[in-house]
Amino acid sequence: MPAPDPKTILEAVAHGVAGDHQAGLDLLQPIVNDGPASTYALLGSLAETATHGIRRDHGPDCTFGIYVEAPDGREGSSDDLPPPVRFAARFMTAWSNQDQDTAHALFTVLAEHGDRPDCRDIGDAVTTMYNLAVASASEIAAEQRARREVDENGEDPL
Repeated sequence: MPAPDPKTILEAVAHGVAGDHQAGLDLLQPIVNDGPASTYALLGSLAETATHGIRRDHGPDCTFGIYVEAPDGREGSSDDLPPPVRFAARFMTAWSNQDQDTAHALFTVLAEHGDRPDCRDIGDAVTTMYNLAVASASEIAAEQRARREVDENGEDPL
């Protein structure tokens, strides 16, 4: 099975950055419909996008983890997160650490558990990962706009 077209994923994220999340998700739905292999590749692409800034800022030798802050300010556990957020956090962490075995194991559990009638787990996980990728892409776009302003005006807008 061929990997999903990266242009489709990029276009979907661009729709999200422009504020039309549903149009972006609609573009991704056929990739999910193609089955587990294409969905895994999609989630990997979204994880790459969602973690681009942090990986860029910390370099290739950094090991990433998950920090959860409870509502009272104390350290929490990723087990306390809603399931789609918990999956996204764990998957992105494994992906960022280039731990494909863990990323694949997380996805396998999601796919097996989510392969039931009326189960929204896979859709919720894809939507959460998509939203995180859009947030990261929006930050990158804002950074690039700010750099252009500096280049054009010679002033630091920040």
